[in-house]
Amino acid sequence: MNRDEWITLSIPYEVKVTEKKSIFIAYAAPIHSQEEAEGIYLRIKKKYPDARHHVYAWRIGKDTILERHSDAGEPAGTAGLPVLEVLRKSQIDDAIIVVTRYFGGILLGTGGLLRAYTKSASLAVSGAIPVACKCCNVYNINVSYSNLERIRYILKKNNFQMEEPHFGTDPILPVFCERQREEELFRISQEYTSGEAHIVNCGKHVVETRISEAEK
Repeated sequence: MNRDEWITLSIPYEVKVTEKKSIFIAYAAPIHSQEEAEGIYLRIKKKYPDARHHVYAWRIGKDTILERHSDAGEPAGTAGLPVLEVLRKSQIDDAIIVVTRYFGGILLGTGGLLRAYTKSASLAVSGAIPVACKCCNVYNINVSYSNLERIRYILKKNNFQMEEPHFGTDPILPVFCERQREEELFRISQEYTSGEAHIVNCGKHVVETRISEAEK
């Protein structure tokens, strides 16, 4: 997946899971840099200073994917890597998960730890609302009032996302368009307004669409 299209989290979210008296507090959030990830990790450690383990994993994607994870004192491969795999399997970039564990006095074993960290991280990610992001150009389409509803109907039918029109001497309709659909947008705009539409590129915008459970 290139950086015209990616998946991330929309909001921070924290959840608590109890497994055999051990308490796992999982926090997931969107991030934009390694420095932001490190800041979140330190903030969680400060929030729960008496916890035995603060496991983390994060991924940041641009031209390439940068990722880090830590078992934070848990047996190797039972904590940080399973948390990272939750992000990998969902193809989530620009996100961090921190799972804080309070030991409850009962050993979970390597399999139990792996399942508990995976479950906690998965619940945190679900609560943080994964979203599919598309980097689009914003085009303002200037048309007459007589053609406005017609062009809105056709663009909606062809699955173009729009904002509400701006009303003035003539209405202006902002439309979000992926790079590969620009020719289609220009063609529709001219064809269904008898060539009167005036189209202006107004820069880029990231469009987010919530990912349903069925799509994961």
